[in-house]
Amino acid sequence: MKSSEREMFFFIADISGYTNYMIQNQMDYTHGTLIVMQLLEALIKEVKIPLEIAKLEGDAIFMYLLKENMPKEYRDNPLQLGKKLIQLFNVFYTKLGELENSTDCKCGGCSNIHQLKLKIVAHFGKATIDKIGTFQELSGVDVIIAHRLLKNSIKEKCYLLMTDPLFKQLSLPPEGRLIESTEEDKDLGKIQVHVYFPILEKIVPQEVKPSFFNKLKLTMLLHFGNLLFKLHVIKEPHFHNFPTTKDKIP
Repeated sequence: MKSSEREMFFFIADISGYTNYMIQNQMDYTHGTLIVMQLLEALIKEVKIPLEIAKLEGDAIFMYLLKENMPKEYRDNPLQLGKKLIQLFNVFYTKLGELENSTDCKCGGCSNIHQLKLKIVAHFGKATIDKIGTFQELSGVDVIIAHRLLKNSIKEKCYLLMTDPLFKQLSLPPEGRLIESTEEDKDLGKIQVHVYFPILEKIVPQEVKPSFFNKLKLTMLLHFGNLLFKLHVIKEPHFHNFPTTKDKIP
């Protein structure tokens, strides 16, 4: 192992579900963008040490955990890391329910909130770390493997996909469904994976009621969204599942 390489866990939390046909006009696009930003913000708030954010990648968050920094309770009890990952699903779908119950808007972006899903890809390997701005730039073959696995053969939209090296180092709550599978990459060959499907009814409250403040906040964001983007109060991000405003949005 090179001196600059360090062993670490890689996690990519990816939001998907919107497709271009839902984005019919500027209001759909603006509201859809703001909703995804709210979901990303909720996930980011949940990422605490020992997990660290490497970078934001459109509608995905790339996180890592240095093996040398793994807390003793994680090493002694592999279920702790599994629960940490499942908690991201809890946070995402709780926030999703809150957003659904916070708006009466009928545009494509708002009426299709329920179609947004979360998947997490997890891998264990080696990478080098270079500091760029406020984020850490990770590089190496294992970083590529984690990102390549975002495109996979899994038909379901909500799952935790783990490579074999990662799977051997954690345990998962028994409530979910677990399968073994193999993914194949044109450059990397066959990759053995384990896919865990969380039972959302077990980890997410049945009914999510937003607070008055959160409901008011979303209403104001949606109402003034176009203006906030035009004034650069909110920077317009690029999401994988959205066209940009330069695309076919009349």
